[in-house]
Amino acid sequence: MVIVILSKVAQKDLKKIPSYILVMFDLWVEIIETDGFQTMQMIHGYRDHSLKGKLQGLRSSSLNKNWRIIYKKNEATNILTVEVLEINNHDY
Repeated sequence: MVIVILSKVAQKDLKKIPSYILVMFDLWVEIIETDGFQTMQMIHGYRDHSLKGKLQGLRSSSLNKNWRIIYKKNEATNILTVEVLEINNHDY
C-alpha cells in the first residue's frame, strides 16, 4: 500500500500551478497509489531519479519538460509513504 501526502509547501504550490500541470500531478498520484511506486518509476516520461548535493536523499519526477515534483519516500513501516515536498517550475 502506498500513501501520498503533501507538505504545506506542496499544498501551496498546487494552488499556483497551471491546470494542465495539476491534471498531470493527479495522474502521478493515482499511478503511485493504485499501481505502486515501482510502476511509476518504469514510466520513462517521469524521468524519476534521486537527487544529489543539498537535496541528497530526495527524489524528483518530471511532470513535463519544465515542471517537477520533489518528494521523499518513507519505507519504515509496511505502508510506503511518499511525501511531496514541492512542485516547481524547474529552470534548466
